[in-house]
Amino acid sequence: MAQHVFLSYRRSDSWHQATALKIVLQQKLPGVSVFVDTESINPGERWPDRLTAALDHSSAVVALIGPEWRFGADGTDRFADPEDWVVRELAHALEHKKKDAVVPVFFDTTTTTAYRDLPASLIGLRHTQVLKLSSETWAPNVDRLASSLAKILGTVAIGGTIQFPKPDELKKGVARVAEAEFEAQKLRVAALAEWVFSHVLIDTANGEVEGTEISRSFTFSNFKRAFTFMARCAELAEARPHHPVWTNVWNRVDVRLRTFDADHSVTWYDIEMARDMHNIALQVTSEDRIGWPLRPSKRR
Repeated sequence: MAQHVFLSYRRSDSWHQATALKIVLQQKLPGVSVFVDTESINPGERWPDRLTAALDHSSAVVALIGPEWRFGADGTDRFADPEDWVVRELAHALEHKKKDAVVPVFFDTTTTTAYRDLPASLIGLRHTQVLKLSSETWAPNVDRLASSLAKILGTVAIGGTIQFPKPDELKKGVARVAEAEFEAQKLRVAALAEWVFSHVLIDTANGEVEGTEISRSFTFSNFKRAFTFMARCAELAEARPHHPVWTNVWNRVDVRLRTFDADHSVTWYDIEMARDMHNIALQVTSEDRIGWPLRPSKRR
């Protein structure tokens, strides 16, 4: 019978790390199934029931605690919500699992306030050894995590270091964002307010497929500002890498975002890009002067 590991995390906080850890841990722990919320939930299943069942069937729970695990970007204390699912997941695990079966993981960006004044149901976390994942030492730290989980599961981790997965591999495994979830995000994140979620038909090499995307238009005072917006977004897209589908007509830029490698669906890559594009647009609009033309720097 397969062993199960449950990854507890917030999508707005550590979805990228959760996807990477699922990929790597399943390579390091053969025969072990790693549960990552909606990536492992089938359409039609009741989400609360599926989460509880997954927790009950898991022998180990990894709590990913990133920079916004406790406090949102706007300073909201997420733990003040009695229905907060991260709190409910971990409280259930602490109550029903063995003492060493819950493994807290901190990142190098985790705030020092993450563990301060925890709810009574999570006090048990403070007495558990924390494992730290640093961007500089990610691979050896994941080796340690895999070894710790193998000990809890009573199995053996495969030796050899595995590096952080490549972008295409991450995108194939990332959780898809449903329309209802995106609409809920829009209510909480002002930068998403003008984005529209759509179901679309997409032509591919294998024929027409149904996908999802988010879209909006950005309008500027002139072409110069519109093109500057595109240039800055292009740098961001190339760095991630995650590229938009867009068109420009004078002062307007129409943008569509979807994750091609995730079956042409909306994912957190798109939500993150949408939020950042909104902020870049605000910067371009507010600047008194826009440098022009955009030329490469002269060689000395």
